[in-house]
Amino acid sequence: MAENEKYQETLKEVDQHYQMWTQDNDKRLNRKGGWNDITDAYYGKLPDDWPYITKIVDPRIRTSLIEKNARLVNNKLRGRLVPREGSDILGAKINNVKLDFDWDNANDGGSMLTKISISDMDTRLYQSKFGLVKWKCEYNDDGSIKFEGNEFIPLDIRDCGMDSSAMHIKGAKWFQYRTWEHIEDLEKQTDTGGEPIYKYLGTIKTWLKENQTSNSGQRRKDTYVRRVPQLRGLEDRVGEDLAFPVIEVVHELREDRWIDFHPDLKLIIRDIKNPYKHRKIPIAQLRYYPLQDDPLGESEVEPVIPIWKAIQATVCGYMDEVILKMRPPLKIRDTGVQIETIIYGPEAQWLMSDVNNVVEMQSNGEAVKYFQTTYSALISAFNVAMGDMSQGTSSVTPFESDKTATEVKASLKQQNVRDQKNQNDLAEFIKDIMLMWLSNNQQFLFSNPEKQDYILRIIGDENFAYFKKAGLDEMVLEPEVARMIGDIVQEKPDMSDTELGELVETGKTPKFPVYENPKEKDPNKLVYKPKMRMARTGDSAELSIVPDDLEGTYDYIADVRSMASGATQELLDARQKALDLLLNSQSVIQYLAAEGFRPNVKELLTNTFEDLGLRDASRYFEKIETGGLPQATGGVLPNMPQPGLPTAPQAPIGGAVPEQMALPGGVPNPQAVPQGIR
Repeated sequence: MAENEKYQETLKEVDQHYQMWTQDNDKRLNRKGGWNDITDAYYGKLPDDWPYITKIVDPRIRTSLIEKNARLVNNKLRGRLVPREGSDILGAKINNVKLDFDWDNANDGGSMLTKISISDMDTRLYQSKFGLVKWKCEYNDDGSIKFEGNEFIPLDIRDCGMDSSAMHIKGAKWFQYRTWEHIEDLEKQTDTGGEPIYKYLGTIKTWLKENQTSNSGQRRKDTYVRRVPQLRGLEDRVGEDLAFPVIEVVHELREDRWIDFHPDLKLIIRDIKNPYKHRKIPIAQLRYYPLQDDPLGESEVEPVIPIWKAIQATVCGYMDEVILKMRPPLKIRDTGVQIETIIYGPEAQWLMSDVNNVVEMQSNGEAVKYFQTTYSALISAFNVAMGDMSQGTSSVTPFESDKTATEVKASLKQQNVRDQKNQNDLAEFIKDIMLMWLSNNQQFLFSNPEKQDYILRIIGDENFAYFKKAGLDEMVLEPEVARMIGDIVQEKPDMSDTELGELVETGKTPKFPVYENPKEKDPNKLVYKPKMRMARTGDSAELSIVPDDLEGTYDYIADVRSMASGATQELLDARQKALDLLLNSQSVIQYLAAEGFRPNVKELLTNTFEDLGLRDASRYFEKIETGGLPQATGGVLPNMPQPGLPTAPQAPIGGAVPEQMALPGGVPNPQAVPQGIR
């Protein structure tokens, strides 16, 4: 009895939540200036009672939003993890590589760049965008894993509702989203013991047969009409398939529980604990313009719909006037004219008793006279409202191309300020996704106790060089092994260098070993491999991630500016300036040397080449062979003066550090460099 009372109480709670947000969403859809009106304006649909003959649409809303979307989301994200308490930089780097891999493989419904672009566009239109952040695991028919990793699914705002007392998803007690699921897919899902995850599916199937006239599933269009197919004259076919019927399922996510239920039959088909250790509602919310009284925020389009309609009225009124000028109405006397002969066309003959019986109506032409002034003022107001480059900031007439540098700069500043604000909000949105992905990796990547390591392919000079510098592929000779080899050499003093080299190589062990059989108790039977293993071509490597690598606390910094249009060119310009400074400034070289550093020009050039589109840029650099004279193919002697490069300062071997370099603020002597930085 107690269990049934708890079930009924839970059902009452989730059903009340469902009724609350669906009623609110119906009003958001259908009210004046609501989601349907916004969609109509974006697609250029004029009101049904449009008073003008002409129905030409200036697609300014669509153009403005597409350009903003293209400016903000145009390249792959570059982000990084920052270690917090109990973490280190190497761990942050390893986890960051895994998150980059997740970003590239979260392709359900499109690439992550596409899904972030969808989120950006929908937020501008419909106030907010919600996305489901989940761990996805798919299996083949034989039970083997087909896909295992993080995923992000953008949700339709019309199918979402949350705790109305919260001002953001982070403070919400509950969140609901609605999906239409195939019954057979729900029936196939089982837990680890083989038991069905969802209950009462048989009851729902029986209800469908008794209540659906077409013997199909639940039709989505019976819940709400999707506006875009309607504007295009299409039908929403979800739920009409006889072979694969679907049902409406509402998912309520709480910090401690997940509850799935059927709203029509009032049946809870699943009630489980939140499986994620981060104990968050796994939903990310993107919102650009918050409002105090609405957790969804403000649409970017709704405030400009009146201006947009005024622009269309001005254009259509002007075109009506032009048409009247070209084909004016005729004033015809009811007698003395054969009406059937009054036809506009070449060599037409109008039959009438008096030429004055037909007179063209003359309009005043006021719409044409003031069109340019009115249209320009409305366009300027629209651009100001949308944060675009406004012609209202210029004293030059809008149809002239001559603008001063100050006017252009003022327009660009107005545009960039809005973009930067949007970038900050987008960065917070992506940060929420990435931190939940990180937690999912820590929880699920090694949930199978039989899995010893997770292998990632490392491509790209930046990560490759860092891990190699950290010694992840390094083989070392332990002191005990070195002593044993020394004893062998003493016993066999006539051992050749080749034999000694083979003996040393055999005795080396990985500096960072990864054990393939860590449960083996006999140390002599342990099988291990280096944490990073080089490919034969030397341009890539395999990195083994072990559970210890995922531990720690990190913060994520989303460099959303790297996604913006023109970010690559800005980066290339910055690197070019750095190269000019390093190669052409003798004083910079000297001060770096005084502090014990020298510029890594090769790495700077390699990254620049890759940003220019040259993959595997390292192949453009050839190592100078040590020993002997350089070859005639371009080898360079150390300290040899080269055109365009500063002469390397000389230092006597074993010389002391000059006093000017040792003292703070001292000026380095260009004739002497400390030992160890030659």
